[in-house]
Amino acid sequence: MASFPKIRFLTTWFVNLYWRTKVYGIENIPPTGPFVVVANHASILDPYLIDWASKERELYFLAKEELFRNPFIGYFLAQCNAIPVRRGVIDEAAINKFHEILGSGKPMGIFPEGTRTLTGEIQQGKKGAGMLVYNAGVPVLAAYIAGTFECFPKGKTWPRPGKTSITFGPVIPMEDLYGEKAEKATYRKITDRLMENIARLRPKV
Repeated sequence: MASFPKIRFLTTWFVNLYWRTKVYGIENIPPTGPFVVVANHASILDPYLIDWASKERELYFLAKEELFRNPFIGYFLAQCNAIPVRRGVIDEAAINKFHEILGSGKPMGIFPEGTRTLTGEIQQGKKGAGMLVYNAGVPVLAAYIAGTFECFPKGKTWPRPGKTSITFGPVIPMEDLYGEKAEKATYRKITDRLMENIARLRPKV
């Protein structure tokens, strides 16, 4: 795995100058122990910026395997502690890695939508995210990443300058759903709650 604190140190000047990134709700991030951050997904920049924003709590992410086939993007994601996951199948290796990292006391980040938005709007979350969260049973908090769609949407080859922000919400109450039966209906309810909490953090225009 890459040493993201070193990456953050080397790139902070660029983030501040090129994207003028603001971070809100940093006090909501647990200072110790495992947790999961769930966020909207609009750009390849998202894993980097949310990890950059989390300061001392270095995050690890699940990212679709296809992205790693591009040498440049694959290298970039590796520096952001991204773990490749195969879509459309149950990727046991990625799932095990997800729980292994949480079991070691480190935080994980996931994008419940499963892919980047093509419109800038939040998409429906995949119930697989609910399954991961249910089986992890750790604190979960939502985050909203704003501005990355305008700066570097899917299909573009180079990011544009602009304003970006990351807002972290408080830990989401999940005890009631964690107590329900492990089945698809429960996973869907969990995912819907995650997406609702992400949407609430969207900056008001």
